[in-house]
Amino acid sequence: MKPEVEELKKQGNESMKEGKPAEAVFHYTHAIKIDPKNHILYSNRSSAFLKIEQYYLALQDAITTTKLEPTWPKGYFRKGEVEFQAGDYPAALKSYKHAFVLDTSDEGIKQAMSKTTKEINKQLKVERQQPLTFAGIGGAIGIIIVTADQYLANQPSIPHWIFQIILIAILAVIGFFASKLYRYMLSMQQSSLLDPPPDILSDLGGTPDSNPGPDSEKEIPQHRTGQKGGRQRYKKGKS
Repeated sequence: MKPEVEELKKQGNESMKEGKPAEAVFHYTHAIKIDPKNHILYSNRSSAFLKIEQYYLALQDAITTTKLEPTWPKGYFRKGEVEFQAGDYPAALKSYKHAFVLDTSDEGIKQAMSKTTKEINKQLKVERQQPLTFAGIGGAIGIIIVTADQYLANQPSIPHWIFQIILIAILAVIGFFASKLYRYMLSMQQSSLLDPPPDILSDLGGTPDSNPGPDSEKEIPQHRTGQKGGRQRYKKGKS
């Protein structure tokens, strides 16, 4: 590794330790422009992007890492980290499994697989129970309306019991489909986390197939930035 690249990587690592991931992105990006085939730089920048919740950019760097060094387990682990944080647990588990095939002795990968499996099971449980819960809520609202109509109104607007049952059933069905709509919207929201921000190619400033000069570096987009804790770190391998 060239001395200037090593120095930029060192500065990026120090920025990460100091809790300045956005600053680290600039150091890694500058290093990538000088050495665009260095898989470690992409891996490190992926971690920095993930810290500021730039999920798309973090995922692209993780994918690039696996392409440059397909036998390096940390690249697939990094990809799994991004997918996990974006809520795509099946994809994350697949990435972790790929990393585990390459390094079956690493406890960090095993723990990540276990944690992701639990999240998948939890998600499946919610998907099974939530429609029934929403339907129950809709039905309960229907019962309240019918009861209030019968005992609080001077003249009940739904006097016949058949129509009362129909109203309760309709509200229960509405609740059922409301849960489906809610799950769909939640899924779309999670998927959007991995959508590319505007002007992605110009903002990234460096890919394995291109090496623009250091003066062409642009500001990294601040798309959905913020801090998010609780990520498990991969300890094995140089970074």
